[in-house]
Amino acid sequence: MIKSLDKPIKIQGLIGLLMVAIFATQGQAMGAGYGFFVGVMNVLMLSFTFRKANKRAEDDAKAGILILYMSAVIRFVLLAVLFVLGLQVFGFEPMPVVLTFVIMQIGQVFNLKGKQRLTD
Repeated sequence: MIKSLDKPIKIQGLIGLLMVAIFATQGQAMGAGYGFFVGVMNVLMLSFTFRKANKRAEDDAKAGILILYMSAVIRFVLLAVLFVLGLQVFGFEPMPVVLTFVIMQIGQVFNLKGKQRLTD
C-alpha cells in the first residue's frame, strides 16, 4: 500500500469504529457497521487504484490519469450499489449508514495535508 495512505486509512478506521460505538449505544450498530464496511471498501478501492495508477504512470502519464478517472466512475457505481443494497435489501436505517460513511471520508482530509497535487 502507498505509505502516504497509511495514516488516513488508520484515521478513517478509528473514526468508523467510533461511529459504530456511538450508534451501538442507540441500538443501530448493524447500520453503522454497514456504513463502516462501505467506507472501508471505498478506501481499499482508492488505495488499489492509486497504486495501479502510479505504476502505470511511470511508463505513460496519460494512462495513469485514465486509471484514476475510471476508478472514480467505478467507485461511484460501487458505492451506489452498496448503499442501495444496505438501505433497500438489508433494510438498515439510513442515518447510521450514511453518517458513518460520510464522517469516515472526512479522514481523507488528513491525506491532503502538505500536498500540492492529489498524486503526491
